[in-house]
Amino acid sequence: MEELGMFDTIDFNIFWKESDYINEVCTGEALTDEMVREAEERLGYKLPESYIALMKTRNGGKPLKTVWFDEKNRYRVDVEEIFSISEDKKDSLFGTYGNEFWYEEWEYPRDVGIIIADTISGGHEMIYLDYRDCGKNGEPKVSLCSAEDDHEIIVLADSFEEFILGLTPLEEIQY
Repeated sequence: MEELGMFDTIDFNIFWKESDYINEVCTGEALTDEMVREAEERLGYKLPESYIALMKTRNGGKPLKTVWFDEKNRYRVDVEEIFSISEDKKDSLFGTYGNEFWYEEWEYPRDVGIIIADTISGGHEMIYLDYRDCGKNGEPKVSLCSAEDDHEIIVLADSFEEFILGLTPLEEIQY
């Protein structure tokens, strides 16, 4: 496995939840550089190095730390799964319930960026790599888009790395 200096505080042996169901619907085959190139070409966006690095530890799945909590605004997001870079799995960037499904069936906006994760909301909130401020080749922010609030977009983190490092176990959240 390549060096993950950006995530050196994370033990990837205990980052991902072990689940036969998640492996069946989300976790893709081992990620290669060629798969990354093909995905970027299809998506029309450069994927952030931190997302690629994480997907090389396991290509998609459910993290054990699932809660993004904004202490200042008292806002909470519960991550269900992080999509793999695959089309063979239902819950992946190009799978049955990938980006095209959310754009077409739920009318999530295309011009924000790439939908990379869902939440426990059952499709009512999706997590994006948000390229609106940086362009298609820049370092995207991570944002939440809510179908229930006219697709309102809330920036969660300034980078994917910050988002991952900010995930917390549910039992550690105090209101």
